[in-house]
Amino acid sequence: MAVEDVAEEEEERKSLYVSPIAKPMITDKLLARTLKLISKAVSEKKTRRGVPECTKAIRKGQKGICFLAGDIYPMDVFAHVPTLCEEKGIYYCYVKSRHELGGACQTRRPISLIMVMEPKDDSAYAKTYEQVVAGIKAVHPYM
Repeated sequence: MAVEDVAEEEEERKSLYVSPIAKPMITDKLLARTLKLISKAVSEKKTRRGVPECTKAIRKGQKGICFLAGDIYPMDVFAHVPTLCEEKGIYYCYVKSRHELGGACQTRRPISLIMVMEPKDDSAYAKTYEQVVAGIKAVHPYM
């Protein structure tokens, strides 16, 4: 009984705040594919985690998809990233919570921003990557 209460409290805690700039927010099937993609990319060490590391990768011109957490406060921490992504032609979208991103990375630590690098043709996550890119193109108003 106590374990269920802790799980409910954690679930409530995950989505207390949603940033006003968190658009497009992905949900449902695309979210499930995204989390699967992130876990595969992490196992192949093809990710960049955190705001400084992702910003540096974007500025250097590395290609991939950026996933931002929609519940980061204050917004100033990552507000420059969507603009950088649009300038460099990198796809980005928001996920509901930083805890979901952390869970997909197989870590307990919440992650505010993660960039999945573009895979090689023979990579294990290449097909999932293409599906997620197609989904983001469908929901993203600026890409």
